[in-house]
Amino acid sequence: MNATIAVVKSKLPPCCVRVLPQDTSIIILGTYKLEQNGSRHGSIEVYKQEDSINYLLSYPTKSAILDLKINPFNANILISAHSTGEIIIWKIDSEDKTRLTKVQEIQVFDQDLERLATSIVFSPVIENIVSVTGTDGSVKLVDLERGDITNFSTKHDFECWITNFGSQNALENVIFSGGDDAQLIAHDLREPNTSIFASRKIHDAGVVSILPSTICLHQSHTSEWKTNSPYELWTGSYDDHIKSIDLRVLPPNKLIAGYPPRVIDELNLGGGVWRLTPSPLPSDDRVLVNCMYDGARIVNKDDAKEFEVLKTFTGDHESICYGGDWIEPSQVITTSFYDGIVQSWVP
Repeated sequence: MNATIAVVKSKLPPCCVRVLPQDTSIIILGTYKLEQNGSRHGSIEVYKQEDSINYLLSYPTKSAILDLKINPFNANILISAHSTGEIIIWKIDSEDKTRLTKVQEIQVFDQDLERLATSIVFSPVIENIVSVTGTDGSVKLVDLERGDITNFSTKHDFECWITNFGSQNALENVIFSGGDDAQLIAHDLREPNTSIFASRKIHDAGVVSILPSTICLHQSHTSEWKTNSPYELWTGSYDDHIKSIDLRVLPPNKLIAGYPPRVIDELNLGGGVWRLTPSPLPSDDRVLVNCMYDGARIVNKDDAKEFEVLKTFTGDHESICYGGDWIEPSQVITTSFYDGIVQSWVP
């Protein structure tokens, strides 16, 4: 059975994709173009899916876009992370969802040192707080309301590609980060000068995706995931493995400073595990996995059971599958970089 629903080619290479929760027919791409002279630029491209995926318009940016996220407390706010080390806040028009207005630019990393902002993540439980990762290996905590930027003491030795926030029990003030140095690092937001743990024993290569059990204290579009397993954390790596981690050192104890967590299950997916995106359906623990040079997967893991690949999909993807999101429980969208393929398919 052909799982593909629709396919289109982007105008510029797509690095990330978001589906608007208030109108899931609207698809937004963040693009990244590296010119021969070393300069980078990009755009936000807007598409609409009906029977086909149709290009609507673009918002060019002077720098390339590496990540896009929608505010869990206000779905009309979009943030982009840029190759010049800045983040840009955009407002989505409440009437015309294809219309974006630039609201604010925040320089997070030193532009003169050519530090790229590689990812951005909203806290699901603390309003107006985002984490931003950089090619210098650092993680920054940005208060969007006050403009404050907090540095964490423990940096990655090489590029940092991902963070994510804890949200349950003793983890509501914990932030996890992964980088090219194969480290998984945890910090307490209240004590940024000391890491809780920093471990190289979980993966054999760079850690590039992190998904903790997630609850939302706000009635928002953000997916709640594994709410009955508050200490469960999934990680993915260039080593092609997805791993499930128990953040308790010994049940029922909680996270203890200085002690790395234990891996309770793992699976080789055959491609670098770049991003982990949970289903938007309540009580649905399926996860969309971008597997870089080997397309995408739909993965699940019931409590006390092993990882299970429910679907493997490549379709027209012939290059790195970086972007992915859920349109609805019965439809997802993925993008690949060099070939510019954007396709929706049945998970």
